Amino acid sequence: MSKKKGGKRDDSYFAADRRRKKKYMMVIIPAVIAVVAVGVVAAILYKPPEALAISGVECHTREVTNYHVHSHLDVFVDGQRKEVPASVGILSSCLFWLHTHDGDGIIHVEAPSQTEYTLGQFTDIWSQTHSPSKAFFDSLRDEPTAYVNGIEFVGNYREIPLESRTQIVLVYGNPPAEIPTYDFGSLE
Repeated sequence: MSKKKGGKRDDSYFAADRRRKKKYMMVIIPAVIAVVAVGVVAAILYKPPEALAISGVECHTREVTNYHVHSHLDVFVDGQRKEVPASVGILSSCLFWLHTHDGDGIIHVEAPSQTEYTLGQFTDIWSQTHSPSKAFFDSLRDEPTAYVNGIEFVGNYREIPLESRTQIVLVYGNPPAEIPTYDFGSLE
Protein backbone atom coordinates (compact mmCIF):
# COMPACT_ATOMS: atom_id res chain seq x y z
CA MET A 1 0.00 0.00 0.00
CA SER A 2 1.07 3.44 -0.74
CA LYS A 3 1.16 5.55 2.40
CA LYS A 4 1.40 9.26 2.95
CA LYS A 5 3.23 10.89 5.81
CA GLY A 6 1.50 10.01 9.04
CA GLY A 7 0.71 6.37 7.97
CA LYS A 8 -2.47 6.99 5.97
CA ARG A 9 -3.15 5.28 2.68
CA ASP A 10 -2.74 7.36 -0.48
CA ASP A 11 -6.13 7.26 -2.18
CA SER A 12 -5.24 9.66 -4.92
CA TYR A 13 -6.20 8.86 -8.51
CA PHE A 14 -2.59 8.03 -9.48
CA ALA A 15 -2.04 5.70 -6.54
CA ALA A 16 -5.27 3.81 -7.28
CA ASP A 17 -4.21 3.49 -10.92
CA ARG A 18 -0.80 2.07 -9.86
CA ARG A 19 -2.51 -0.48 -7.58
CA ARG A 20 -4.88 -1.55 -10.39
CA LYS A 21 -1.98 -1.97 -12.85
CA LYS A 22 -0.03 -3.96 -10.26
CA LYS A 23 -3.00 -6.37 -9.85
CA TYR A 24 -3.25 -6.81 -13.64
CA MET A 25 0.47 -7.48 -13.91
CA MET A 26 0.22 -10.09 -11.16
CA VAL A 27 -2.27 -11.97 -13.38
CA ILE A 28 -0.86 -11.22 -16.84
CA ILE A 29 2.81 -12.05 -16.19
CA PRO A 30 2.12 -15.57 -14.82
CA ALA A 31 -0.33 -16.20 -17.70
CA VAL A 32 2.27 -15.16 -20.29
CA ILE A 33 4.91 -17.32 -18.60
CA ALA A 34 2.50 -20.30 -18.61
CA VAL A 35 1.69 -19.85 -22.32
CA VAL A 36 5.38 -19.57 -23.23
CA ALA A 37 6.19 -22.65 -21.12
CA VAL A 38 3.46 -24.69 -22.83
CA GLY A 39 4.74 -23.53 -26.23
CA VAL A 40 8.32 -24.50 -25.41
CA VAL A 41 7.27 -27.94 -24.14
CA ALA A 42 5.06 -28.51 -27.20
CA ALA A 43 7.90 -27.50 -29.53
CA ILE A 44 10.28 -29.88 -27.79
CA LEU A 45 7.83 -32.80 -27.80
CA TYR A 46 6.31 -32.24 -31.28
CA LYS A 47 7.36 -34.69 -33.93
CA PRO A 48 6.00 -33.95 -37.39
CA PRO A 49 4.30 -36.88 -39.05
CA GLU A 50 6.55 -38.85 -41.31
CA ALA A 51 5.91 -38.10 -44.95
CA LEU A 52 4.24 -40.92 -46.81
CA ALA A 53 6.54 -42.06 -49.61
CA ILE A 54 6.38 -44.61 -52.41
CA SER A 55 9.58 -45.46 -54.28
CA GLY A 56 11.26 -42.39 -52.80
CA VAL A 57 8.53 -39.99 -53.94
CA GLU A 58 6.91 -38.13 -51.06
CA CYS A 59 3.30 -37.17 -50.50
CA HIS A 60 2.64 -33.71 -49.05
CA THR A 61 -0.46 -31.80 -48.00
CA ARG A 62 -0.11 -29.31 -50.82
CA GLU A 63 1.46 -29.01 -54.23
CA VAL A 64 5.11 -28.07 -54.44
CA THR A 65 5.94 -26.58 -57.82
CA ASN A 66 9.58 -25.51 -57.62
CA TYR A 67 10.16 -28.14 -60.33
CA HIS A 68 7.12 -28.63 -62.57
CA VAL A 69 7.10 -30.57 -65.84
CA HIS A 70 4.65 -32.78 -67.71
CA SER A 71 5.07 -36.11 -69.47
CA HIS A 72 2.33 -38.01 -71.26
CA LEU A 73 1.62 -41.73 -70.95
CA ASP A 74 -0.43 -43.99 -73.21
CA VAL A 75 -0.97 -47.63 -72.27
CA PHE A 76 -2.10 -50.32 -74.73
CA VAL A 77 -3.04 -53.92 -74.00
CA ASP A 78 -3.35 -56.06 -77.15
CA GLY A 79 -3.84 -52.96 -79.27
CA GLN A 80 -6.57 -51.45 -77.05
CA ARG A 81 -5.93 -48.18 -75.28
CA LYS A 82 -6.30 -48.30 -71.48
CA GLU A 83 -6.97 -45.07 -69.64
CA VAL A 84 -4.40 -43.67 -67.25
CA PRO A 85 -6.91 -42.67 -64.59
CA ALA A 86 -7.49 -39.32 -62.95
CA SER A 87 -6.22 -38.71 -59.42
CA VAL A 88 -3.35 -41.19 -59.47
CA GLY A 89 -1.12 -40.13 -56.58
CA ILE A 90 -3.76 -37.86 -55.06
CA LEU A 91 -5.01 -38.99 -51.67
CA SER A 92 -7.45 -37.22 -49.37
CA SER A 93 -4.59 -36.35 -47.03
CA CYS A 94 -1.76 -35.60 -49.46
CA LEU A 95 -0.47 -35.28 -53.02
CA PHE A 96 2.50 -37.22 -54.39
CA TRP A 97 5.07 -35.30 -56.42
CA LEU A 98 4.12 -37.56 -59.36
CA HIS A 99 0.39 -37.58 -60.05
CA THR A 100 -2.41 -37.14 -62.57
CA HIS A 101 -5.28 -34.71 -62.34
CA ASP A 102 -7.42 -35.93 -65.24
CA GLY A 103 -7.76 -39.16 -67.20
CA ASP A 104 -5.86 -37.66 -70.13
CA GLY A 105 -2.52 -39.42 -69.48
CA ILE A 106 -0.67 -36.28 -68.39
CA ILE A 107 1.77 -37.09 -65.59
CA HIS A 108 2.44 -34.03 -63.47
CA VAL A 109 5.87 -33.83 -61.88
CA GLU A 110 5.53 -31.20 -59.17
CA ALA A 111 8.46 -31.42 -56.80
CA PRO A 112 10.55 -29.26 -54.47
CA SER A 113 13.67 -29.61 -56.64
CA GLN A 114 14.76 -30.82 -60.05
CA THR A 115 15.48 -34.51 -59.66
CA GLU A 116 15.20 -37.33 -62.15
CA TYR A 117 11.90 -39.09 -61.61
CA THR A 118 11.12 -42.26 -63.52
CA LEU A 119 8.17 -44.05 -65.03
CA GLY A 120 8.74 -46.90 -62.56
CA GLN A 121 8.19 -44.53 -59.65
CA PHE A 122 4.98 -43.30 -61.27
CA THR A 123 3.65 -46.82 -61.94
CA ASP A 124 4.43 -47.78 -58.32
CA ILE A 125 2.41 -44.78 -57.13
CA TRP A 126 -0.35 -45.61 -59.62
CA SER A 127 -0.64 -49.22 -58.51
CA GLN A 128 -0.58 -48.35 -54.80
CA THR A 129 -2.82 -45.27 -54.70
CA HIS A 130 -5.52 -46.05 -57.24
CA SER A 131 -7.42 -49.07 -55.90
CA PRO A 132 -9.44 -49.82 -59.06
CA SER A 133 -6.15 -50.18 -60.99
CA LYS A 134 -4.81 -52.93 -58.73
CA ALA A 135 -6.57 -55.62 -60.79
CA PHE A 136 -5.13 -54.10 -63.98
CA PHE A 137 -1.56 -54.28 -62.65
CA ASP A 138 -2.10 -57.76 -61.21
CA SER A 139 -3.27 -59.01 -64.62
CA LEU A 140 -0.11 -57.89 -66.44
CA ARG A 141 2.26 -60.82 -66.78
CA ASP A 142 4.80 -59.72 -69.37
CA GLU A 143 7.06 -56.70 -69.50
CA PRO A 144 5.79 -54.05 -71.90
CA THR A 145 7.49 -52.71 -74.98
CA ALA A 146 8.11 -49.03 -74.34
CA TYR A 147 8.33 -46.12 -76.75
CA VAL A 148 9.68 -42.69 -75.90
CA ASN A 149 8.77 -39.91 -78.32
CA GLY A 150 7.89 -42.55 -80.94
CA ILE A 151 11.17 -44.51 -80.68
CA GLU A 152 11.36 -47.94 -79.07
CA PHE A 153 13.10 -47.71 -75.71
CA VAL A 154 15.93 -50.15 -75.12
CA GLY A 155 16.27 -51.12 -71.47
CA ASN A 156 14.03 -51.38 -68.45
CA TYR A 157 10.89 -49.32 -69.04
CA ARG A 158 10.85 -48.44 -65.32
CA GLU A 159 13.97 -46.32 -65.84
CA ILE A 160 12.41 -44.01 -68.45
CA PRO A 161 12.87 -40.49 -67.10
CA LEU A 162 9.80 -38.29 -66.71
CA GLU A 163 11.02 -35.18 -68.47
CA SER A 164 9.32 -32.14 -69.91
CA ARG A 165 7.11 -32.95 -72.90
CA THR A 166 8.10 -36.61 -73.09
CA GLN A 167 5.57 -38.91 -74.78
CA ILE A 168 5.75 -42.44 -73.36
CA VAL A 169 3.82 -45.42 -74.72
CA LEU A 170 3.68 -48.78 -72.95
CA VAL A 171 2.51 -51.71 -75.08
CA TYR A 172 1.50 -54.99 -73.45
CA GLY A 173 0.95 -57.79 -75.98
CA ASN A 174 0.07 -56.76 -79.54
CA PRO A 175 0.85 -53.13 -80.42
CA PRO A 176 -1.69 -50.66 -81.77
CA ALA A 177 -1.72 -50.00 -85.51
CA GLU A 178 0.24 -46.79 -84.88
CA ILE A 179 2.28 -45.59 -81.90
CA PRO A 180 0.59 -42.33 -80.87
CA THR A 181 2.13 -38.93 -80.38
CA TYR A 182 0.85 -36.25 -78.06
CA ASP A 183 0.45 -32.51 -78.65
CA PHE A 184 1.45 -30.79 -75.42
CA GLY A 185 0.16 -27.49 -76.76
CA SER A 186 0.40 -24.79 -74.11
CA LEU A 187 1.43 -27.04 -71.21
CA GLU A 188 4.41 -25.60 -69.28
